[in-house]
Amino acid sequence: MPEGRSRQKLRTRRALTEAAVALIREGRTVTMAEAAEAADVSLATAYRYFSSPQELLQETQLLVRTPDFTADLPADPAERLDTLISRVAEFQLGDEAMWRSLVRASLERWFAQHEQHQEQGQGQGRGHEGGEPEIPTRNQTRLGYTRTALEPLADTLPPELHRRLAMAVTLVYGAEALISARDACGLDPEEARDVMRWAASALLEKAVRDAPAE
Repeated sequence: MPEGRSRQKLRTRRALTEAAVALIREGRTVTMAEAAEAADVSLATAYRYFSSPQELLQETQLLVRTPDFTADLPADPAERLDTLISRVAEFQLGDEAMWRSLVRASLERWFAQHEQHQEQGQGQGRGHEGGEPEIPTRNQTRLGYTRTALEPLADTLPPELHRRLAMAVTLVYGAEALISARDACGLDPEEARDVMRWAASALLEKAVRDAPAE
């Protein structure tokens, strides 16, 4: 492909993803039509780059510049975990519309792929091998953060308990926990962050208590 055309395609793709981010931050549902209009391209052009709003939203996550939440964590496991939870919570609570929209996009991907699986099971769709590759419903970035924070306990806790602690802590912070704290519990942002920190600390203390004695 000629270099000029390649650059133009990259600019168009970037314009569509930036348009989607802008729509998300306005609290609006991202559709291909609205993203195309905001990016000043035709709907047909938008569909040449992304087959669905879900695919477009998946790429917008690359534009959400997140800091390195695990940089310079303290050595003490409890302090490491508390620092991580505080950083993530403050960042996400500062841009709720974005993170709520990303959760909505992940749910829409789940339902779309669930329906596709049902159709395939009924013989109405293409088999998995012949179908389009699935877009992951969610990535495991948050779980990676948790594991990094809990690394000092790897030699202290039995492997299964260490793993269970990582899974449990991952449930009490992040975008889904933000929605639960704000909507189901009715907490303001500061208290939502503090409850996430408290829950993670309680889980850590429980795991340490449950660890067998030397």
